[in-house]
Amino acid sequence: LLWGTLWIPLRRIDEAGASGASAITAGFLLPLVLLLPFALARWRRILEGGWTLGMAGFLLALSIALYSEGLLRGTVARVLLSFYLTPVWSTLFERLLLGEPIAGRRVVTIILGLAGMAVIFGGEAGVPLPRASAEWMGLTAGITWGLSMVFVKRTGSRPIFDRVFAHFVFLGPVFLLATSISGGGSAFLLETRAFVDSASWLMAFAVLWMLPVIWLTIFGASHLGPGRVAIFLMLEIVVGLTTASLLTDEPFGMRELIGAVLITGACGVELVATRPGEKSGLA
Repeated sequence: LLWGTLWIPLRRIDEAGASGASAITAGFLLPLVLLLPFALARWRRILEGGWTLGMAGFLLALSIALYSEGLLRGTVARVLLSFYLTPVWSTLFERLLLGEPIAGRRVVTIILGLAGMAVIFGGEAGVPLPRASAEWMGLTAGITWGLSMVFVKRTGSRPIFDRVFAHFVFLGPVFLLATSISGGGSAFLLETRAFVDSASWLMAFAVLWMLPVIWLTIFGASHLGPGRVAIFLMLEIVVGLTTASLLTDEPFGMRELIGAVLITGACGVELVATRPGEKSGLA
């Protein structure tokens, strides 16, 4: 639910001034400020996490930064569906880096995901790949997310606080770099008016969205495989497409609808394939 509505505060903050990038970067830094006093009290334990903890934080930050910038540049539906090819990449990374076997139902998941990609991005040009920078950001964010979940899983013995803090250390600077990619909006400027006009949304974004969503996601990723995490997070597609259709006038045609059905079908495959008495992964 939180991931599916993330675009709302992002766009409200972006609309607050000529340079929404400065305000949104501040929104990503605010959770870091709130967590910093607790991190200073346990800085030695955080450093014990080493490069694995650092990579988990960096890759998750890179994924969210690209996804957020994509939502600001493009249509919610197409960026969201580009991102949610994640189960394909998560399952492959799970196999390559963790040595987990790919079950039959995960093969179906990969097929459905790639078919959805072909429908959404296939057209007159024939090559089913993203064309706009926002769609590429969504796709790249999904790949990076899949890889980040592998490292989050590897830091399973670390306290959740350490992993959440490591993520927010990188998120603000990485998002700032993402805004500099060609095709975006205005350059980063420190505009007082943008902060004043978006103050309430900044607080809501930091406290009601970012902190809870990262904490809950890392908790789930610590107990489940990367592929399963991505599959259960697919509820975001339903929430995101529904809220975008109700609150925006962005186009959502038959191609996007068919692609959404194929991609979300992977979630149904996982749920139907779970045997009676088998742990579903929802706990």
